[in-house]
Amino acid sequence: MKEPTPDTTVRLGGTVISDRVVAQLLEELRTGRYAGADRLPAELDLAAELGVSRTVIRDALSTMERAGYVERVRGIGTVVNRAVLSLRSRLDQKLEYYPLIRSFGSYPHADGIQVQPIRASEDLARSLGLEPGAEVICIRKRVLADSTPVIYSINYLPKALLGGRDYTRLDLAGSIFDVLDQVCGQQVSSTVAHIKASCGDDTIRSAMRLAPGEAMLLLDEVCYTRLCRPVLRAFSYYTNFFDFSILRKLL
Repeated sequence: MKEPTPDTTVRLGGTVISDRVVAQLLEELRTGRYAGADRLPAELDLAAELGVSRTVIRDALSTMERAGYVERVRGIGTVVNRAVLSLRSRLDQKLEYYPLIRSFGSYPHADGIQVQPIRASEDLARSLGLEPGAEVICIRKRVLADSTPVIYSINYLPKALLGGRDYTRLDLAGSIFDVLDQVCGQQVSSTVAHIKASCGDDTIRSAMRLAPGEAMLLLDEVCYTRLCRPVLRAFSYYTNFFDFSILRKLL
C-alpha cells in the first residue's frame, strides 16, 4: 500500500460554526445561563440567542446528543443529561494529556523525550497503511502531573507525513495531535482503541516508578483523519492517577 502524504488539495479540518456552537452551549450548560436547566430552549430560540441558523443549531444538538450530553425527545424537547456533563475524563472521547491532567488540578509537563527513526514492522505497517519497512518516527516520552509520572507515551508517526522536515527540530513536549495538525497538515477526527491492563516492560516500569505488581491501563490506538486515513499509532500507559469513564449509549 502506498505511503500517505500530507493533504494538500483537500483540508477538512478547522473549527466549523456548529463546533463553536457546541463548545458555547456546553459552557453555558456547565457555568452559564443554562447551568441550572434540565432542558435547552427550542431550536428557533437558540438560533436567535446565538445568532446562527436553525440548521447550525440542529447540527450542534446532533453532535451533543451523540456525545450523550443531551437527548432530544419528541413532544418534550432537548433534555440535559447532567451526569454526563460532569464527567471529566471519558475514554470514549479523544484524550488530550495536558487538559486531562489540568482537570485534576495538577500541572502537566513531559520529560524523557526520545525520538528515533525505525522501520515499520508488519503489524505497525498494516495499522498505518504502509509497506513493511517504511520509515516511521518513534516518539517516547513520560508525562507528569506535578512531580508524579502518570502517562508513558509511545507514538509512531509515518515519516512521509513530515514532508522532508527535520524531525529532530520538532517540539514534541506538547500534544502529538498539534504536531499532526500544524506540521503535517493532518487533523485527527477519530481513533480506534484497544484497551487492556499492562505491566509494561522494565524501562517503562522504572520510568513510571511503579510498585511491584502494579499494572497500568494501556490504550493501543490508531488515529484517523476525516478522510479515514491512518496517521498515527499510539501506545499510552496510564497509571491509577486517573479515574476514567465510558458513556455507553443504547441505540
